[in-house]
Amino acid sequence: MLGNASVSFSILMLTTSFCLIVLLVFVCKLIISLIKLTDNANIIASSVQKEIEPTLKELKEAAKSINSIAGSADEKFQKTGSNVATLVGAGACLGGKLKSFAQGILKGISFGLGLFKK
Repeated sequence: MLGNASVSFSILMLTTSFCLIVLLVFVCKLIISLIKLTDNANIIASSVQKEIEPTLKELKEAAKSINSIAGSADEKFQKTGSNVATLVGAGACLGGKLKSFAQGILKGISFGLGLFKK
C-alpha cells in the first residue's frame, strides 16, 4: 500500500512538473512577444512624432497667414463700410439741400406768379 501511494505521488509530481514546464515556456513566449510589441510601439511612436512635427509647423504657418488675410479683409471691409456710410451721409445731406433749394425755387416762382396776378 505504501508502494502504491509512492507511485501515485511520483506520477503527480511528474505531471505537476510537466505542467509547470509547459506553463513557463508559454510565459517566456508571452514575455518575448510583449518585448517585440513594445519595440514596435516605440518605433511607430517615434515615426509618428517625426511626421507630426513638420505637419504642425505647416498648420501653424497656414493659420498665421489665414489670420493675417482675415485681418486685412476685416480692415478693408471696415474702410469700405465707413466710405459707404460717408457717401450715403453726403448723399443725404446733398439731397436735403437740393430739396430745400427746390422748395425755395418753387416758393419764389409762386411768389412771382402771385405778383403778376395782381
